[in-house]
Amino acid sequence: MERRGYIYCGLTTTLNVILYTLTFGHYIWLEGRIRNGFFSNWLKRYRYPPKKFVQPTTEQEIIDVIKSASALRVFGAGHSFNKGPITDHTLMSLDRYSGLVSIDKKALQVTVKGGTRVRDISEMLFEKGLAISALPSHDAQSIGGIISTDVHGTGGKWGFVSEHVVRLKLIDGNGDVHTCEPNDNLFKAAIGGIGGVGIISEVVLKVVKRFDLQQRVEMSYWSVVKDQLDELLDNNDHVSLYLFPFTDRCQINTWNRTDDKKSLMGPFREYLSISIDALLAAWFGNLMSYSGLLPKLSGITHGLKRGTNLVMESYKGFNRSIYHLHQELEFAVPYKSTAKVCECFIRLYEDMYVVKRLPYTLFEVRFTPAKHDLTLIGPGRERQTMWLDLLANDSNGFEDYFAASENLMREVDARPHPGKYNESFTKDDLLKIHGDKFLTFMDLVRKHDPERKFANDFTRRLYGS
Repeated sequence: MERRGYIYCGLTTTLNVILYTLTFGHYIWLEGRIRNGFFSNWLKRYRYPPKKFVQPTTEQEIIDVIKSASALRVFGAGHSFNKGPITDHTLMSLDRYSGLVSIDKKALQVTVKGGTRVRDISEMLFEKGLAISALPSHDAQSIGGIISTDVHGTGGKWGFVSEHVVRLKLIDGNGDVHTCEPNDNLFKAAIGGIGGVGIISEVVLKVVKRFDLQQRVEMSYWSVVKDQLDELLDNNDHVSLYLFPFTDRCQINTWNRTDDKKSLMGPFREYLSISIDALLAAWFGNLMSYSGLLPKLSGITHGLKRGTNLVMESYKGFNRSIYHLHQELEFAVPYKSTAKVCECFIRLYEDMYVVKRLPYTLFEVRFTPAKHDLTLIGPGRERQTMWLDLLANDSNGFEDYFAASENLMREVDARPHPGKYNESFTKDDLLKIHGDKFLTFMDLVRKHDPERKFANDFTRRLYGS
């Protein structure tokens, strides 16, 4: 992979923040898009000219493209850390096949087209006095995209966006349109199947009346927090953690419904906070790392972090748009292994750092409950899960750490996230992880995409050729 340095990471992060600020939040430079015939993902790392690029506006146009294409992949925000959007022939964007189809306030259900971005769904629901119960942290992704990767939130009681899906419409590789419900195996193959059985063209979601969230950030110590995880999950609607190398410092993030008055300029204060965090991670975090001072300064610098306590509209509390230029390798392990696995991967980073300077890396810890049976091969399937996300600055050295981490994942019963960095997992790994569920998934792939139009090099490695 193309190597990148300290300056590139800092400048791209800074440019993204500046452009977002100048356009009052209407333009995100670090987002996947087609420009001058070239596609690039949000990291500007996977850049290539597809042989054909299409933006259908109707369901029939999508069907026609599928029937005529020899190979086809779909992208939304391009917020992918792997080669999933790269195609041998036709690349499709559903940005022009997006928007609200219908709203049923009595049944509290909303129907949206598959290309609709999360941020647009949130705005549309807000205007109608509605909201989704919980959302992922990134708001640029399309609804079809987050379902295809089975995106999750974090908490002891709530887990996945797919849990709010009443039914979906899927167009398979034969050009046939299927309406699927949660009990259908085709539905479960679409959830987390990264487009292996078809294109999600329409989604019906359960919604609730709009509500406010109290978003609290506070600093603590991992040695204390790891013994209080059960209590944290029981006492909060949503919980996540940030852990850091070479220090016991730990950041606790919680989100809870509240009737308290909204914070003055809450969204602006949140924007300032996440922008400062992004700039510090890109510039100062990497400076500490590459200068060799991270072991000495990590405890001091992370100890300077101060918490926040904001009450905002729910979707503004859940979602964020600004990130520093970073790579993510995320995986799911049994919840009971949380402390052991977190410490294992932090120790791997620290040991490798002593031998070879690595870019600044932090560790996000999230949780989902058990009994998630809406997917065949999603990593959070049917067990209470801790998700560990390794967030390394996209600069020199992260590949070495991620390669070692992928090897270690196989030793701790880890299941890789399909939308994140993934360079070595194969069909044999997924068969070992998912067993008969994987075989059922592959049977559905053969039935609904017999010519393997939706396959590319990435999926052929994961599912076989």
